[in-house]
Amino acid sequence: MIHRPTGWNTWDFRGFNRFVYLRDGRTEITLQMAIWDEDVPPPAPDSRQIGKLYSTFRWTDVVRLGPHAPLGLPAELDFKAGETAYRLSATDRDGELRVEVTPLGESRQRVVFLLATPFGETPEVRSERTGVFAGWDLQFEGAAWPSRYFLNIAEPYAVGEPGRPAVMIASRADRKLPSQGTVEGYEAVALDGGGALADAPKAMMQAINWNTLFDTRRRLVSSPVSRDWCYDWQGVLVFCWDTFFVGAMTALESPELARLNFEAVTRAIDEIGHVPNYFMAHGAVSLDRSMPPLGAYMIWKTQALRPDRGWLEGMYDRLVRWHGYWMTNRDGNGDGLLEWGTNAEPHYEFPQLLPYNPSLQNTAKCAMYESGLDNSPMYDDVPFNHQANTLELADVALNSYYAMDCEGLAWIAEWLGKPEDAARFRREHAEMKERINAQLWDDANGIYANRHWDGRFSSRWSPTSFFPLIAGIAPPERAERMVREHLLNEREFWGRYVIPAIARTDPAYPDNDYWRGRIWGPFNFLVAEGLRRYRMDDVAAELSRRGLEMFLENWRADGGIYENYNADTGKGADVWNAARLYHWGGLMAYIAIGELIDVEPAGYVRFGSVAFPASSMRNVHVGGSVYRVELDDGLRVYRDDQLFIQCTCRAIVRLPISSTDSPVLITAAGPGKLSVADPALAARTALVNGRVSVSPRPQAAGVEYQWDSA
Repeated sequence: MIHRPTGWNTWDFRGFNRFVYLRDGRTEITLQMAIWDEDVPPPAPDSRQIGKLYSTFRWTDVVRLGPHAPLGLPAELDFKAGETAYRLSATDRDGELRVEVTPLGESRQRVVFLLATPFGETPEVRSERTGVFAGWDLQFEGAAWPSRYFLNIAEPYAVGEPGRPAVMIASRADRKLPSQGTVEGYEAVALDGGGALADAPKAMMQAINWNTLFDTRRRLVSSPVSRDWCYDWQGVLVFCWDTFFVGAMTALESPELARLNFEAVTRAIDEIGHVPNYFMAHGAVSLDRSMPPLGAYMIWKTQALRPDRGWLEGMYDRLVRWHGYWMTNRDGNGDGLLEWGTNAEPHYEFPQLLPYNPSLQNTAKCAMYESGLDNSPMYDDVPFNHQANTLELADVALNSYYAMDCEGLAWIAEWLGKPEDAARFRREHAEMKERINAQLWDDANGIYANRHWDGRFSSRWSPTSFFPLIAGIAPPERAERMVREHLLNEREFWGRYVIPAIARTDPAYPDNDYWRGRIWGPFNFLVAEGLRRYRMDDVAAELSRRGLEMFLENWRADGGIYENYNADTGKGADVWNAARLYHWGGLMAYIAIGELIDVEPAGYVRFGSVAFPASSMRNVHVGGSVYRVELDDGLRVYRDDQLFIQCTCRAIVRLPISSTDSPVLITAAGPGKLSVADPALAARTALVNGRVSVSPRPQAAGVEYQWDSA
């Protein structure tokens, strides 16, 4: 699947200050913004250089991250050049680019506009402030072509007046395209929240949209973890499970960008037979290892309510091929349970990685990288078996992921009309469920635990112990015991800030280093998914609330959406290796949004919450419709601007996705009445709080359910 976007955007990984016009996926012109400061002294007494051109900006230079449309402009942010703050605003009106740079304080610095691509082309200067470059008409306000003031810059440029705002406009008569225009225009249709969710959805999407790039080699649009990481590696960098998470988050605002991400991350299956741990624009790819197989689950989560048959057909073949990789390559001792690993062949070299990992493949460290939990204490001192190419440790997470993958593929196969495939994947799920329950349940401690090949249970517990809940593996009594004794135990996992990547009792917890004690969005999301599947909704709501508060504390304090957070203080900026604008930090907001509206892959679309604070969401894209949800003393859901659900009390409403006779599930805080504008529910009963069956009452626009007690 080749992506051929057309239009203006911050497509270039080299910096958010580079505006690229793509025509059918090919770069036509790149215009760059920079800041010149003539008052910076020479770096050395004998230097011939004076002044500094600020032309490379990183996320550490951002003061405030503003709105950015998913697949184009507008875009706005505040940044610093030296000690001076600026506001950068870019809009695209029917193909006309307008870039405005405004100083937010007194300064003698000058705004500079550079004509970066096509390199070597000379602009046709028509007047002091106009010209033509690569077929585009250029106009400057507050800046001009150099005539009396010159800079040592290779590219053609226009330079502004000291301390003054400057504007660049690029237009072309044959480039008239529909666009979202202004910031106000975009925000009218952007994902947004109110009440407890105020600021959170916008922050989540800003971290994704500002990091959305175009890989000019592979010709793929994706939203990498951070454009800073891409800059460091000098090319668009796609990680495996990270991109499946971002696809699900993005689907709430832009289903199109979500599908582009899913296509991009699975693209390399065609080359090496599994989704690689990483692949980069310049060709580097991990030939030895994959990453957590979340693809089928996350894709179905975004597709279940209204599947796209043609698109799913193409994705299904890739996912099935990846699924076969695991049992072939990662059952190291042949017992039917999987271990993380790394293959010795095919041998490959990537010298840039050697400072981080002197052994590129077939070592314990590389097997840990396959887990996605790079330095987790769970794998400290676990032997790596070079004959099996795996760690000597059956892993709860990997086996749970595999079971999730079986279910996801079964759901997709059934919908695509592949009953034999669906039956096969269900058998695999049942077999894996039996093995996990028989071999990875530590009854003495009441928890699912990794198991060494010599039969010992590992005593190093992480949130992965709760992953059997996601795939419906744990018997209810085990799930209840594990959550009560461990998840809600403040000595282990619970607390004001949740959930740490290793139990608080683990000797590595004080390290506060990456997966050794810090809080990560993926763990919180996956645990929340399991809690909701087991209808532990109050626990999921509290997990969501605490994660949201931590997320917003950081966002409102310093504008950061962090890769990970301190489990004692909730801070993201306290260590060097918590990237500041890393998209999966937004999972904390995504989990909380799920308290109001969510698709549960096991078969329901869910609305509302009993325990989550009063809040609202708007412009939520689910199943081809746009939703608005309001949660206060009751619940109201609008679908495509029409009232869809109304409940007179706090409630969770789960509507079955399939056409089976499953009841509507209602978890209610008290007596109430629920109206649903869906005539298809006319013959479907509701089950209230798991024990009261309520018959539907037909209404003009749908059905009504009423109950007298909770």
